[in-house]
Amino acid sequence: MLTFFKIHAFVGAMEQNKTFIGSKRETLAGEVRSEIERRILAGDLDSGQKLNEVALATDMNVSRGTMREAIRSLADSGLIDLVANRGAYVRRLTIQEISNLYELRGAIFAMACAASAQHIAEAPDPDLLTALRDNLQLMQEASVADDRTAYYSLNIAFHDMIMDAARNEKAKGVYDSLVKEMHLFRRRGLSVAMNISKSLDEHADIVDAIASGDPTAARAQALRHIQSGSERFKKTLSEAADGQDDDDNRSWGRI
Repeated sequence: MLTFFKIHAFVGAMEQNKTFIGSKRETLAGEVRSEIERRILAGDLDSGQKLNEVALATDMNVSRGTMREAIRSLADSGLIDLVANRGAYVRRLTIQEISNLYELRGAIFAMACAASAQHIAEAPDPDLLTALRDNLQLMQEASVADDRTAYYSLNIAFHDMIMDAARNEKAKGVYDSLVKEMHLFRRRGLSVAMNISKSLDEHADIVDAIASGDPTAARAQALRHIQSGSERFKKTLSEAADGQDDDDNRSWGRI
C-alpha cells in the first residue's frame, strides 16, 4: 500500500541530483554550469535576477574566470539573457513567449501520449501503467499533505514517464529543453486546491486513455491538460494584477 513516506523517499532520490562542485568527471566550468542551471530550475535564482559572478564564485569556491565561462555557456539554454555591458540575467519570459512554449509543449506531449497508447495497444505494458498510477496516488497524498516540493517533483516525473514511454528520443530532447524554459514561470499555476484537483483529474484521464490503447483519446486528453494548464497560469497573472497575494502562486508544481 502506498504511504506518505514514499513521497519523501522519491524526493530524497531527486535531491541526490544536486551538484557538489568538483565531485564529477566533467570540466569545472561544466559542473558550475550544471549547478547554476539547477538553482534556476529550483527557483533559487528568480526570473529577472542578475547573476552576480563574484557572489556565485565565492559560494561555489571557484574562480571568477570559471564562473564567467559557465555563465556564458548557458547563453543557448534559454534560461539566461546576456546583456552587453550589463551582465547575465535569469530570463524573464513575455506572455507571448509563454503561450508559444505551452503550444509547443502541448503538441509534443500529445504526440507522446498517443504513441504511448499505441504501444500499449500493440503490446501491453503493465509496469508502465502501474508506475503511472502509483505516481498519481503519491501526487494525491502530497496534495493532501500540502507537500509542495514532493508534488512538484512527482508532477515532473509523471510527464517524463510518458515521454520516455513514447520511445522518441528526439521529441524527448526537444520537450526537455522546453520544460527547462518553463521552469522559469510554471510554479504559479497550481496555487489553489481547485487547480490541484483539476490537474490530478486530467492526469488520471490521460492514464486511462493510454491504458485503453486509444491514441486518439490519449492525444485529446493530453491537449486538454496542457491547454487547461495554460488557462490556469493566465488566471494567476490576472489575480496578481488585481493585487491578490502572489506568494502561494509561486509555490505549486507544473501547470
